[in-house]
Amino acid sequence: MFSIFTKPRVVEDQTANNIFAVFQWALENFDATAFVRSTDLVKPTRESFPDRADNELDMVKNAYARVLQYSGLASWPFVLVPQQQVAAAAPPRLTLQTTRRANNSSAVVASNDVLMVSYSAPMLKKPMDLVASMSKAVAQHYLYQTGLVPPAGLESFNETSEILSVFMGFGVLVANSAYTFRGSCARCYDPNANRVAALSESEAIFCLAVFGVLKEIPSKQITVLLKPYLRTTYKKAVKQVLRDEENLAICRKLITLEQLNSTSHQQVSR
Repeated sequence: MFSIFTKPRVVEDQTANNIFAVFQWALENFDATAFVRSTDLVKPTRESFPDRADNELDMVKNAYARVLQYSGLASWPFVLVPQQQVAAAAPPRLTLQTTRRANNSSAVVASNDVLMVSYSAPMLKKPMDLVASMSKAVAQHYLYQTGLVPPAGLESFNETSEILSVFMGFGVLVANSAYTFRGSCARCYDPNANRVAALSESEAIFCLAVFGVLKEIPSKQITVLLKPYLRTTYKKAVKQVLRDEENLAICRKLITLEQLNSTSHQQVSR
């Protein structure tokens, strides 16, 4: 009877709390300074991916290089490999600087081991899926190398990695590739061209809204990059994020504390 007075929600309150918890945890452990100062919204346009390529392999390499650059982990020993070459075993634990993300920092590696980021040939047909998949792989390595347990436990590793990818700026690509319409032509559909999403479309949009609000990015600058049918959902998600004053206050306090600590360290170094 009173449903007309209910505020629209993109995700349930518990889901929203879980997503906020990961963002707060990320601000504490995955370089809030980089989030504030150097993390930009990665766009599925030439602005973020200006490189030209003469063939598909060069296109993949260019996209991969941009993913590493935008993640702030370009100095880590990543290597790009076809999906069929990925080792089944868990990646090695390396001695890496995980509290700071800076492309010019030195990554101290304990051995000659590398961290694999894979791509599938069919995914070359869908560049957004390709970039989102690679950004998630980088986030998974980042999370694994820290040795930290996500707020929702180890069983949430996959979902947490995807939220971390949004935290590092790849939210538009994650949201746009969270769901793929199969269509009516079974012969045309290629499941290998689609990435396997851990978050639902609504969850990905809500994560993107948290990112957009914390980074103070006007909604119009984000909605124009989303699939048309997701734009209204994003606006609703922003309203839901803004209504959650308690969780927002925690995030903003963490950002402010990191800024104060960073300023203090700079003054001492002088």
